[in-house]
Amino acid sequence: MMTFRRQMNINTIALLLGLLATPFAAFALDPITPLEALHLVEAKNRRFSVTEIHLGRSELRRDIYTIEGEVEGRSAIARVDAEAARVSWIELEGTREYEWPGVIAVGHRATVKLAPENTIAAIEKAIEQGVDLLELDIRQSKEGVFVLIHDATVARTTNARGRVDDMTLEELQALDAGSWFDEAFKGEQIPTLKDALAVMKGRAMPDIDFKAGDPAALVALLRGEGFDGPLTMYCGDWDLIHATRKVDRNFLFRPTIPEYGETGLTILIQEVDPPIVNINWPHVTKRMVRQVHLAGKLAFINTMGPSDNEVGIRLGIDTGADYIQSDQIDVLMRELRARGLHD
Repeated sequence: MMTFRRQMNINTIALLLGLLATPFAAFALDPITPLEALHLVEAKNRRFSVTEIHLGRSELRRDIYTIEGEVEGRSAIARVDAEAARVSWIELEGTREYEWPGVIAVGHRATVKLAPENTIAAIEKAIEQGVDLLELDIRQSKEGVFVLIHDATVARTTNARGRVDDMTLEELQALDAGSWFDEAFKGEQIPTLKDALAVMKGRAMPDIDFKAGDPAALVALLRGEGFDGPLTMYCGDWDLIHATRKVDRNFLFRPTIPEYGETGLTILIQEVDPPIVNINWPHVTKRMVRQVHLAGKLAFINTMGPSDNEVGIRLGIDTGADYIQSDQIDVLMRELRARGLHD
């Protein structure tokens, strides 16, 4: 007689085989409601007056709403991704008024795969790959100069030990920040944020990960270097976010959802109300991205971790996120371009 344990194992295998044989489209979320779709369009153009709504399928086999209406007497039409809860475009009398720009590609620490992280070499490699944003970790030296380094100490990424804020810029830049990665990068320095911005200007934008420092000094540096438009900024310290906002509200903050799933999203919006919501890999789901969009925010997902590979990145793209940050930027760019989601 077959044991209960063996029967359970057979049932489990059968279930897994069935899941593997099921087309990915079968796992799509049910479409958002017509009213939710309309509200998304209204958030982009508050003068939009609806006349008709139709649910259909796109060429990529995604559920889409086509919403017809008018704006102050002019004919209008909008397209909404009913799965991701995102406005694809709005046209007024045939002229495209708004269009989703596609996925914004973000290189983690510029790149950790192709060069030593947070260095000028990493910045150059990331720009070569064509990423849009370069996530850069910043701290202040002993005399207050902003430098690129992730950790509070120099031990992991240089040939020395000590706290960053206990060392002068001269001491920091005397260190070898490249050999630990590969001998080909021997002598690579810890760069200043000012030098990094000079290399990036006109080629890519920074995504500032504000680890520690003086918000007023940071704002003065960024604006002084000509980066005076909205910049994305991550900060794990909500108090530091609020302190920076008091100096300049022009930043596009992207704090992380606390470890409470959708409840955490509600808490985050109540406490910080950011324009962008950062979602770490354990919470990256289609449903979470949709909830972020329905809350009127942009979704920034991180694929970093053991599944930061072709399969994981493809699944991340499938969520409908607006930003994707990866350690595998070469893979990310290839996948985005193959889907027509990045120029």
